[in-house]
Order: sequence, then C-alpha cells, then structure tokens
Amino acid sequence: WYQRRVRVSTQSTGPNVQKEAFITVCDMLIIFAPQLKQNPTYSSLIVVPDKSVQIRLRDYVITTVFAEEEPQQFQDDEDEEAKTEVLIEKRRVLASFGKLIAYNIIEMRLAASIFAQYVKSYQDYGDIVKHIMSKARELNRTKCMRTQLLSLEQLFEELRDQNEGRIDRSSEEWTKIKDLAHRFALMAGVDNYKSRQAVVTFHREGIIYCLLRNGPPDGNPPSNIVFFDILAETTFKLMDIDKKGPKGLLAFLEEQLMREGEIPEDEIEWGPLRTYKTALVGSMQEPYAYFSQPMKRKMVGQSPMADVKRSRDAEYMVDNWQTPGGSGNYVQ
Repeated sequence: WYQRRVRVSTQSTGPNVQKEAFITVCDMLIIFAPQLKQNPTYSSLIVVPDKSVQIRLRDYVITTVFAEEEPQQFQDDEDEEAKTEVLIEKRRVLASFGKLIAYNIIEMRLAASIFAQYVKSYQDYGDIVKHIMSKARELNRTKCMRTQLLSLEQLFEELRDQNEGRIDRSSEEWTKIKDLAHRFALMAGVDNYKSRQAVVTFHREGIIYCLLRNGPPDGNPPSNIVFFDILAETTFKLMDIDKKGPKGLLAFLEEQLMREGEIPEDEIEWGPLRTYKTALVGSMQEPYAYFSQPMKRKMVGQSPMADVKRSRDAEYMVDNWQTPGGSGNYVQ
C-alpha cells in the first residue's frame, strides 16, 4: 500500500490524484514514524522511507510548487478565485513536506532546494519556508546551516552554469543570492553562543568550497572563488574569538591558502577573497555591540498586508504541526 501510494504521487496520473496521494504518504510517514519504537507494541508498524523515496517526495514538491509557469491573464473574479485555490493547494503540498522535516523523518540536506526558494518565492511561500527552516534549526543548528550553505552553493552553481562559467557580481541574480545568505545568517538567532558552532562550521566548509579545485594550483583562482562574496554577507554573526587566534577563521583561511602558493594582491580575479578577509577583520567588535540595532531588509514586492497574512498562517502552522496525526491540510 505504501509503495503504491508513493508511485501514484510521483508518476503520470492526474494532478489531483498525485497531490492527494502525496499528502497521504506524508501523513502516513508521520503517523508511523520511528518515534513509535518507544512503545514495543507498535514497533512493527514503523515505516522509514529510503533515500529514493525521500528524493522522489522532494522532487514532487519542487516540480509542483516551485516550477516556472507561464503567466496567465485573469479577467474576472472567478479566474482570480481559481488562482487563489491553486495557490492554497500548493501551500498544502509544501506544508506537508515541511512536516517531514519538522519530525526528522527525511534527511535535512534534501531540503536545500526548498531553502533556496525563500527569497524567490517569498510572497507566496516565504512564511512556510521560513517555518521549515525554524523547525530544522530546532532539530540541529549545525545541520540546518550546512543545509543552508548547500542551498547557496546550488544557486551559485546554477547561476554560473547559466552564464557559461562566469558570474556578473553586479547582476540582480547575484544580489539576490547574497541577500539570501544575509537572511540565513539573521535566522541563526540573536544568541551567538547558541549558534556559535553552527556559524563557524558554515564558514569553515564555505572556505573549503571556495578554494576547491579539481587539480593542482595552476596560477589561476579556483572556479568557486566568487563564492567568498556570499560568505562575506554572513561574517557579522561570527564572534571575535572565532575570527582571530591560532584556531580562528583567519588562521584557518591562511592555512588553506598555503596550498595556493603566492597570491597576487592586485589581480581582480582574487577580489572576492580580499572582500571576505576585509569583512572578517572589519566586523570585529565588542561582544553584543551589533544587537542594539538589528539589520532589516525589505523584500522586493512585499505588501503591508502580506505581513498580516503570514503571521496568521504561521500561527496556524505551528498549531497544526504540534499534532503528529494531523491531516496535513494547510488552509488560509
């Protein structure tokens, strides 16, 4: 029954049947989650989705909720109402997948492509994606930030492939990725001690990614060097003790750069590296000094009523997710 529902939700049947089968599978995975092993009587009922099933469920969300659609013209109230109904159904699908993350049923890294949609789909799904990331952070802060880093890497590589291996650092697409990185850093919370390990791991793994090479150094910058611009957007969340000193990020960066040999100081290609080093040194300050005036960025296209709508929906979602046996319905 379980495998049949998974096939129905991801194969070429009607869209409504696929959607209901998908939501049913998500609810069933929550009801028969590994938490049942706490009671030996129900241990035989536990259902654990394998990696292939997890990927198929994630891919269904991407293609159903976030796929690009041709713009439609809505000429009357009935068409506008139909558009609203479609949006509500897509939000149900996304919320059902979000519950699988919230209850630690599927691997968190698979949500990277969902996290990557936060800015792009902010108006319609931003509140749900943000809530999914909040639940992921409650499960494990370090895993959550690693997943966010992976989502930034995916966006970076996608943009680079679209531009034949080059990144225009002044383009709107690049600015949106930097803005997403900044927002991820803000979501780490105001208590830097709680998020300290997660933020340091984010930067260490980000540095390794920036300097990643397929072969030995050849005098040219690594292909991911521009990603240092992304890391620079998140340095304000680092504590001074994690930047300087023999075990700080500056020392770690210099250790990684030793493999590159001598780096020209004036070459434009190495500019992102200099930007990152300047951000590390320039953001050193007294503890908690930056909490007095937290930074806020207004999302492009955000309307005042959107804040009211998202606040109401978020409250409903929290209540709904507190019930493992919930139906998964997400309505406004």
